[in-house]
Amino acid sequence: ARRATLSGETLELTPKAFSVLEYLMTHPDEAISRERLLDAVWGWEYPAGTRTVDTRMAELRRSLDDDPAEPRFIETIPGEGYRFIASVHGEG
Repeated sequence: ARRATLSGETLELTPKAFSVLEYLMTHPDEAISRERLLDAVWGWEYPAGTRTVDTRMAELRRSLDDDPAEPRFIETIPGEGYRFIASVHGEG
């Protein structure tokens, strides 16, 4: 099963939020547009607007206890999208 942990605690994420986090983590320090996330995570099935991405991002930030004003994990890049800025440590 897929899971993400923070400080030893398993994060409770919806499948889409997990997929967004996974995509960001596999493209660290890279500005990822909402459109690119929609294509990569939702594919052809995504709803009409990019606000869906913003909703998942808000969910991720709540789970990660990440403040958008002083991000530790996900940085918003105005006019571009989002960037994962934390270091990642995998398990076995």
